Amino acid sequence: PCEMGKLPAMLVGEGPLTKDLINITDTDFKRVSAVSIGIVFVIILLLFKSVTIPVILVGVIEFAIFVNMGIPFYTGTKLPFVASIVIGTIQLGATVDYAILMTTRYQRERSRGAGKFDAITTAHKFSAQSIIVSALSFFAATIGVGLYSNIDMISSLCILMARGALISMAVVICILPAMLWVFDPLICVTTLHFTGKKEKTSKNEISKEQPSA
Repeated sequence: PCEMGKLPAMLVGEGPLTKDLINITDTDFKRVSAVSIGIVFVIILLLFKSVTIPVILVGVIEFAIFVNMGIPFYTGTKLPFVASIVIGTIQLGATVDYAILMTTRYQRERSRGAGKFDAITTAHKFSAQSIIVSALSFFAATIGVGLYSNIDMISSLCILMARGALISMAVVICILPAMLWVFDPLICVTTLHFTGKKEKTSKNEISKEQPSA
């Protein structure tokens, strides 16, 4: 008789299949997350011509994603195995524009010669409303499906996306200005022509003050 331990075997059914999907998803999440962050980093790098700004913006949004994914642990909520890869990419892509919007205005004000406090204050004042409207629209588009869908996976993912929009909004409005304030000297050094217009303006003012021959 053949020994059972030496016979080739294959496990089938919901349990083994789910186990394989979870393992594959974990591997894919690491790769997709790295690729997504890398692409977003390069886009912001080319947009702002800065080494520091991409790190700050991606770090702020990744912090918001970390908070969003950490809440279910404390609430005891079970998430589908695809939640990490879906939320990690969608929340990054959908909400990084909040940070880009505020940083663009901040850079514009600094390039015009405004001090860092005035630049951050102006950027926050004129960007906050647009960020709030965009985040609330994203929230409204997903929360309804999350609350009323009978499919657990769809409901969980939509609730995560809705909550992620609010968390990203709060992080960008409250934390990003502080990050720009703290790292402003480093941003000025590592960004191409960040305060170039201010220097040109100063030279023009000096030449105007000098009496003509």
